[in-house]
Amino acid sequence: MPIRKHKSKPEKQRKIALEHIEHLFKEAEKMFKTNSKLSDRYVHLARRIAMKYKVKLRSPLKKRFCKHCYKYLVPGSNCRVRLNDKSVTYFCEQCKKFMRFGYGKK
Repeated sequence: MPIRKHKSKPEKQRKIALEHIEHLFKEAEKMFKTNSKLSDRYVHLARRIAMKYKVKLRSPLKKRFCKHCYKYLVPGSNCRVRLNDKSVTYFCEQCKKFMRFGYGKK
């Protein structure tokens, strides 16, 4: 059986999806202090939209939620940020897991 490739969505829909995702992350940031569960829900919705419309999340948005438990992260509140030799390490205090993002020369 041949391997079936999925079609990408139209560019107009993908652009609207990106705008919606960014709006959801802004709302998650606003709502975190009052209702953190709602901000986690916004992250969940943003991820679902990104998967449905096959849109890659920008790097700053990827660092705002945990890769393991998908909770919205705010440094100093529910996550720790540490600088190592060539990486930034985020530690989620909800699930106790690490995420590492590289930086430096390329």
